[in-house]
Amino acid sequence: MNILVYPHELEMGGSQINAIELAAAVRDRGHNVTVTAPDGVLSEMIRRLGLNFVPIPRRPFYPSVATAFELSALARSIKADLVHTYEWRPAVEGTFGPHLFGGTRILATVLSMDISHLLPRHVPLIVGTRELAEMKPRPRTWVLEPPIDTTLNETKNIAAARARWAFGSSEVVVSVVCRLTRDLEKLQGVLQAIDVIGELATNLPLRLIVAGDGPGRGEVDAAAAAVNRRHGHEIIVVTGQLLDPREAYDAADIILGMGSSALKGMAFSKPLVVQGTTGFWRLFDERSASLFLYQGFFGHGGGGAQELKSILSALARDDDKRAVLGCFGRSIVEQHFSIDMMADRLIEIYRQTLSEAQNSNERMRSTARTLIDLAKFRTLMGLRKTRRMLKEQWG
Repeated sequence: MNILVYPHELEMGGSQINAIELAAAVRDRGHNVTVTAPDGVLSEMIRRLGLNFVPIPRRPFYPSVATAFELSALARSIKADLVHTYEWRPAVEGTFGPHLFGGTRILATVLSMDISHLLPRHVPLIVGTRELAEMKPRPRTWVLEPPIDTTLNETKNIAAARARWAFGSSEVVVSVVCRLTRDLEKLQGVLQAIDVIGELATNLPLRLIVAGDGPGRGEVDAAAAAVNRRHGHEIIVVTGQLLDPREAYDAADIILGMGSSALKGMAFSKPLVVQGTTGFWRLFDERSASLFLYQGFFGHGGGGAQELKSILSALARDDDKRAVLGCFGRSIVEQHFSIDMMADRLIEIYRQTLSEAQNSNERMRSTARTLIDLAKFRTLMGLRKTRRMLKEQWG
């Protein structure tokens, strides 16, 4: 098969890393795979994996008609059998490009916590959780959890990883690897973790490493500096963006995270505290495993700082519990999230998508509805922009 893979961007993030890793795994199984997206930091990962990469321009507005035409030309040039998009915007551009005007089959993956109403309803869909598949039923939907390379992501050299940031052997290191953005309240969670660990470090040998960058980097740096000044030495380490964050996982005794980052921490045999929105923190263990395997490694609403403080305080004092939870998490990743298993499943989904008859009436109704919804979306975005400009001008 000739597959064109289109992630929504190549900045650091779980969805696009999953797209690249699965593309390489599908290529390794004998298929021709080309990746396209606006250039970004993950372009180096694509090149390192030896994937064919065709960058496209970054547009000021999206979805972009120009991008849709470029996708059509690219799909024709590589004789694509199928365009596999990630997230809603590429799905729309792929639909109104190679799918609608070239007849190329399309498949969309959405790893967000919700499915946009702008996603054309006739497009076959892959989601990352059983809960989302049941909440937003569509004619053709598959569940494919985020893939983890369990060979690449496993404990290699803990001593070397800890030495990189001068962590002592008796210190309990908490690690969070994420983009520092308010999206899904990732930034709010990191800031809360800094405050909690800053407080607990008065009586416990706790350290925190924050590996990531993004719009909230300044707030994180300021919060970390305040904690470090208060203690008179470095409690919080902020590394910035790490193109290869494996040592940040390997150095840790405890992982905080959501989504793919949470799963990668588990692959390193570390106990996991799952982060969500509005104060959600929960330990991943045998009691909570079924919940997270159903809804994804995320959650809404919880006890906030007090909940996190209680979990970390107990884990920091119990080496044996951390070891048991680490082994349990690794076994779950091996059983449910192995990239080899996911790649084989994805290839089967490709074959099913290509073999199904296309209903032209369904496709036209779906695309017409999407055009109307897009017009409303553009109008709303324009009104919001005008309102901001007027507010800035007149106060």
